[in-house]
Amino acid sequence: MGETAVRVDEKGRLVIPSKIRREMGIKKVVTMKVERGGILLIPTADPLESLGRVVVKGTKDVETEIRRLRQIAQRELSKQ
Repeated sequence: MGETAVRVDEKGRLVIPSKIRREMGIKKVVTMKVERGGILLIPTADPLESLGRVVVKGTKDVETEIRRLRQIAQRELSKQ
């Protein structure tokens, strides 16, 4: 795959070129690891998509359901 130089804006954001995103299967979420003096980006499943499969249709107590889903999302993110 090689190396590609990208700019970092004043807010610390960078754009991953679309060709690389497609080749690596990057959608909305990546896991970032700092190791050996560099930054490693790992394609990661979007926890909100996982939550869509967990949501119970006809939920009456929306606030409780949202809290529950946020907890699930946090657990999913912490696994990676």
